[in-house]
Amino acid sequence: MSNTNIDWQQIHRDAMVVDMHAHPSLKVSLFNRILTARLQASRSFDPFSIHTDFNSLKKGGVDLLLSAAYAPEHGILQECKYIKALKYLMPRKWKKVYGRPYFDVAMEMLDIMENAVSAAVDDESGEPIATMITSVTELEAFLQQEKDRPIGIIHNMEGAHCLEGKIDNLDKFFQRGVAYMTLAHFYANEAVHPCFPYPESVQKVGCFKGDRNLVLGLTTFGEEVIEKMIELGMILDITHCTPMARCRIYDIVGQRAPIIASHVGAYAVNPNPYNLRNEEIKKISDSGGVTAVIFMNYWLMPHATNRGLNFISRTIEHFIHAGGIDHVAIGTDFDGFTDRPDDLPNAAELPRLTQRLIADGYSVPHIRKILGENVLRVLKQGWKKKI
Repeated sequence: MSNTNIDWQQIHRDAMVVDMHAHPSLKVSLFNRILTARLQASRSFDPFSIHTDFNSLKKGGVDLLLSAAYAPEHGILQECKYIKALKYLMPRKWKKVYGRPYFDVAMEMLDIMENAVSAAVDDESGEPIATMITSVTELEAFLQQEKDRPIGIIHNMEGAHCLEGKIDNLDKFFQRGVAYMTLAHFYANEAVHPCFPYPESVQKVGCFKGDRNLVLGLTTFGEEVIEKMIELGMILDITHCTPMARCRIYDIVGQRAPIIASHVGAYAVNPNPYNLRNEEIKKISDSGGVTAVIFMNYWLMPHATNRGLNFISRTIEHFIHAGGIDHVAIGTDFDGFTDRPDDLPNAAELPRLTQRLIADGYSVPHIRKILGENVLRVLKQGWKKKI
């Protein structure tokens, strides 16, 4: 591609931009953030700021966001006693989060996010700013609309702890419009064991230092969950799973359904067990799935720097090398309490990625695949909820 007079902003506007994994529902549910407010997101770590409010998404050209619902795990309290002070500082919120079953908390988070989307109306035109998409039929209708349509929001669930060990709860999430579920998260649950989740930067005053056993993997219940997800047509996300668990999942699923890794890095770029080796990236692509690059410094890079865009670029390049151009995507994990790159800190700055991809020599058709077309293919192929 010649660099002469390339309108990279137009290329970004014309592309279908999909963020495969972000957490606006977490900020709305826990901290009562308003998604229509014009909030200035801090470049430093600030759990109360928000980086995927609707204004930022619109400015960044995001057409579709897969919104992750995460019910905070009780293990957080065991690993950091200071958080228990919130029981006295925020008693009502504490009871809603830690005083009920995970399943109930997760279902309420879906309700709260849906209400936030319904309330998002443009003050001047009265037109909706965002719209919930709860089936692949609704997704196809959404894609037929003009480019100035509302931002599409699709539910996903992070952590099989939300199932409470009950396979029937999986069907209830599916009927609510949850397109995919991430099996693991911070702590072991009834289905699977996780990798160590916390960067050194949050291991302060004795908190968040507990070990994870990486040779533990999928449980018998976890295998049952996988079979049920394939039967239902809910997409399976292997992010956060131990290497042993991921290996077993690849064997079980094979090419029967697309597997995704919704927010990860590349082991060859940053050798951490959370990140995927080349053979894993290939197995995901062979399943018809996608591997999505996370926008978090700690998982992206093997050394300390806050300038993460170089490593986002390098990781995308590696995912393509190992799995092919049809199997790479972006899953920012914005608003997931992550340390974001200073040079791409929120959804509003996503056009910088398109600019970088052009500078890296990608063609416009390939850029469109990376930014969203690959995810759309997987949703259409793997998400079976029709109505």
